[in-house]
Amino acid sequence: MANKKSVYEQVVEDLYKSKKIEYKDYAKEWRRRGHYKEEFVIYLSYIYYIMEQIAKKDFNLKEVIEKAKQARIAEEPIPEFLLLPSEKKIILKAEEQGRIKAGEVIRFKGYGREIRGYEYTNLPEDIDAFVVFSGHPGAASPAVYAWFNHFHRTRKAVKLIFLGLKDNQGNSDFSDTSLIYNVGSEQEMYRRYFKAMGVSHEIVNECISEAYDISTEDNIIRLAEIKNRIWQDKEVKLAMFGYPVYQTRIATEFAWSFEQMEREGKCRGINFIIPSYKPSQNEYERYFSYDNLNGIATDIIIGNCTAHPYRVKGEARYDIGWGKYPDSYKKLLPLSLVYSYPNVAKELAGTDIRVATVLKVIRAIQHKTYGYEHPKKTDKQISYNVIEMRRRLFEEGLVSKELLREGYKLSKQEYLLRLQSFQRR
Repeated sequence: MANKKSVYEQVVEDLYKSKKIEYKDYAKEWRRRGHYKEEFVIYLSYIYYIMEQIAKKDFNLKEVIEKAKQARIAEEPIPEFLLLPSEKKIILKAEEQGRIKAGEVIRFKGYGREIRGYEYTNLPEDIDAFVVFSGHPGAASPAVYAWFNHFHRTRKAVKLIFLGLKDNQGNSDFSDTSLIYNVGSEQEMYRRYFKAMGVSHEIVNECISEAYDISTEDNIIRLAEIKNRIWQDKEVKLAMFGYPVYQTRIATEFAWSFEQMEREGKCRGINFIIPSYKPSQNEYERYFSYDNLNGIATDIIIGNCTAHPYRVKGEARYDIGWGKYPDSYKKLLPLSLVYSYPNVAKELAGTDIRVATVLKVIRAIQHKTYGYEHPKKTDKQISYNVIEMRRRLFEEGLVSKELLREGYKLSKQEYLLRLQSFQRR
C-alpha cells in the first residue's frame, strides 16, 4: 500500500508534477491541522521561492538554508507543520523505541563487549566517568542527580566528561554572552549546569577539553582522545548521558567506532553503560523546546535518532535488528529533517529528493521563525530546570544549601570531605 503523505508534502510533490494547485483539493486536511485558507497561499509562496533556489546550477543546500532563514519571502510568517494527536502518539512511541531500558543488554555480532542499561539512580558502583553530551539542554539534569546519588551510595566522585560544540546544521546560537548557561558551546552549557549545582571546579574541569566536535563522529574521536589521555589502556566504564531517544544511536554508532579503534590499537577498553530515564509522555509537561512535539522533538526523534539505526547498509554502525522502517514514520520523516538530510527521507520513506530538499529548507525556516532554538528561550528553560534540580537535591538530602552556594569554589578534596560529612536525611 502506498505511503499516505501529509498535506505539507503532497503540495510540494504536486507542484513538481506540474499539477494545478487548487486550495479545495487540500482544504480538508489543511483545516484539520488548524490552518486558515490564507496560510495556504503563504505556504505556496515559500515553496515557489525554495524551488527556484534549489534549481540553480550553483545550488548549495547549506547556503540556501541560511539565505532562506533571512529572506522576507512573504508578508506573513511561514505556517508551522502542525501535527495531529495521532501523529504525536507515533512520535512518543518512537521516542520510547529509541530509549534503552534498565536491564536491557545489547550485543552485536563482531563486537566483543556488551552494552547494558541501568536505572540512572542505580548505576554500577565501578563507573569511571559520566559522559554528558548530545546537545539536549536537559541531558545534564539526570546526570547531576545520578552523580550526587552515586556519591552517597558509593562515596566515589565519578569523573565528568562534557562533549559538544554546536549542532552541525547551524541551528544553535551560542553567541549571546549575556546568557547564563546557553553560552559558547554545548560542552560549556553542561559545565555551567554542574557549576550551578555547586560541584567543585576541580571536578567540573578535570576532563575538560577544547570543544571542536560538531557531529557524532567528532564526539567519538573526542571521547577517544580523553580516554587515552586519562586512562590509557585501562578498562573503563562510561555512563552516557544524552537525550534518551539517542541511546540506540549511541549503542550502534559508538560501539561500532570504538570496535574499529580497538582493532587498530587507537583506543582500548571502553565499556558503555546506558542510564535509563524516561521523558514525560504528557506533552504539556515537556517544557524544554527540545521536547516540543511540533518542534525540535520531532526532528530529533523521527528525523534523526530513530532514522539512522535503520540505515545499516554500508554505514558506520551496527545493525540493532529493528528491521523494516515503519510505515507510520514515513509521513513524518520528510517533515522532520532540520537535523537530517533529504537523502535520509528518500532512502527510508521513498520521498522524492527534490521534495525532501524543499521540506528541509521549510523546516529550517520554521525553526528560525518560531524560535525553537532561540538562545534566550533555551537559557530560561535551563535556568528553570536548574532551580528545580537544586530544590530536588536539597529536599532529598543529597547536598546542603551551603555547598550548593559555595561548593564550586572549593578544591576537590575539601568539597568531597564536606559532601561526605553531609548526612542524608
